[in-house]
Amino acid sequence: MTFTILSDNDVKSILSSLSQQDVSKVADDFIQSLVQYSCHNEAQYQPERAAVKRGQQSSLFMPATTPQHIGVKIVGIAPSKPASTSPDAKPKPGLQATLTVCGPEGKAVGVLNAAEITAFRTALGSMLLYRLRRRTENVVVFGAGAQARWHIRLALILRGEDIKKITIVNRSKARTQELIERLKEIGIPSHVNLDVFEQDASLEDLIVDADVIFCGVPSTSPLFPAAYLTSEKARRKTRYIAAIGSYRLDMQEIDPELLKVIADPQSSFKDEVWQGKVAVDSAEGCLAEAGELDRAGIKKRGMLEVGAIQDLRSSSRPDGLERWLKDGFVIYKSVGVGIMDIAIGSKLLELAKEKGRGVHLDDF
Repeated sequence: MTFTILSDNDVKSILSSLSQQDVSKVADDFIQSLVQYSCHNEAQYQPERAAVKRGQQSSLFMPATTPQHIGVKIVGIAPSKPASTSPDAKPKPGLQATLTVCGPEGKAVGVLNAAEITAFRTALGSMLLYRLRRRTENVVVFGAGAQARWHIRLALILRGEDIKKITIVNRSKARTQELIERLKEIGIPSHVNLDVFEQDASLEDLIVDADVIFCGVPSTSPLFPAAYLTSEKARRKTRYIAAIGSYRLDMQEIDPELLKVIADPQSSFKDEVWQGKVAVDSAEGCLAEAGELDRAGIKKRGMLEVGAIQDLRSSSRPDGLERWLKDGFVIYKSVGVGIMDIAIGSKLLELAKEKGRGVHLDDF
C-alpha cells in the first residue's frame, strides 16, 4: 500500500481544482460518512478528543475511526492574544494542524497538512443542507478567515448561478481586504456583487434581507440579537443559518433567545421549523461544546444530526421534512467531528494519486 505525504500547497492545489461535479461528489460521500455516524452505530467507535496545555501552548488530539480508516488530527494552538478592535489590525496566523490516516489494521497510508482541510470540511458540512435551499440570492458572511473564504467558495461552486450578493461582516479592514483579494484571485462570477458591511450601516436591515447567513466567528456574544429575525418584517421570509465559529461553552454566535423560539414546537415559528429541531453535526458534541445551545437549554431531543436527516430523506421521508429543508427556517450548528477529517483526508489521498500531487512512498 502506497504511503502519501501532502503538504499545505498540495492540499490547496487539489481543493482549488475541484469542479462543481467534484464538490458534489465529495459532499455526497461526506454525508454518507455522517449517516454511518448517526444511524449505523459508528458513534460508539469514536474516541474522545483530548487537550493538553503546556505553558501558553495548547495541543488538541482528535482521533477517529471508520470501517476503512483509523486516524488522528493534531492541532497546535499558539498562545492567545486579545483580539484587536482596530479596523486596520493585521490577520493573525492560523492554526497548525496535521492529519495522519491509517488503514483499518493501523498501517499508515498518508500524512496531510490539515490547516486547509479543517476549514474546507467545516464549510462542506454547512453546504450539505445549504445546497437544498430554494432561495439563496442574498448571502451574509460573518468573519474573514479561512472559514469565511471556504464558505463563500463552496457556496459559489454549488449555487453560484442563484447568488446575487455576498456581504462580508468583519471588524478588521485589513483581514477583510485580504479575503476579498484572495476571492478575486479565485474568481467571482460577474453577476455576483461582493460587498463589505460598513459599520455605520444598519446591521438589522442586512440580516432581514439575507436568505443565508454563515457565521464563522469565535465570539463570546451573539453576532446579532434575536429581535432582528423575530420581527414582523423579518418573518416575511425564512432563512438558512450555519453557525460554525463558536466551539466552547463560553462562546456563542446565535442569540439563545432565537434558538429558544426556533426549538419551541408551540411557538409562532412552528410552521417554519420541522418538529422544533436544530440541525447539528453531532448532538453529543454540541451538548458538550455549543455555548448558544447550552444557554438556550436545548437538549439532545431538540437536535437532529445531519446524518439522521439524510437517512430520513432517503428512507421514510416524513411529512414536512423536505419543505423545511428547502423553504423553512433552518439553523445548523457544528462543533466538528473527527470522522469528518478522516472522510475528507482519505478522499484527498485518492485525489492526490489521480492528480499527481504529493510524495508517494511504496516501502514505508
